[in-house]
Amino acid sequence: MTEVTVRPAAAADVDGIRRVAQLGWEAAYGAFLDAETVERAMREWYDPDVVAEGIEDPSVVYRVAASDGVVGYATGRLDRATGHLTSLYVDPGRWGEGVGSRLFEAVLERLAERGAEYVEIRVLAENEVGRSFYAGRGVRLVIESETDLFGERVREVVYAGPVRSALAKA
Repeated sequence: MTEVTVRPAAAADVDGIRRVAQLGWEAAYGAFLDAETVERAMREWYDPDVVAEGIEDPSVVYRVAASDGVVGYATGRLDRATGHLTSLYVDPGRWGEGVGSRLFEAVLERLAERGAEYVEIRVLAENEVGRSFYAGRGVRLVIESETDLFGERVREVVYAGPVRSALAKA
């Protein structure tokens, strides 16, 4: 295992973030989402310009895990006293190495510095890897509902809890 550094994302990370997003989406969602849904998410949410804008947006917390290139990334934003962890993906070849935990902690720490007292995390209900990751992180399942993802109906769950509790379990 090579050393991993977690740091703020930079413009030079765009291609690496997009690569990890593609691998992460295929691994986490490929068994239950339509391929067209995944392709559309990649086109719309991971267009190079969209990723670059997110990195440069001061209202977005954007962190990468780097080790000979990007091996993971996470994003968050603050809405009043609630921090929202909006994405967290790790190259599936690096799952189980603690990269996701380090990214989770880095984003939550920054959200707490900005005033977040609570954190909210949305996860597709069938994403067992994501759900098991968050279930052990000091947050609890608070909502289960259906939503539209590019025309495909999917179930999602929301985990929420105090930021300090989540950080204590990170």
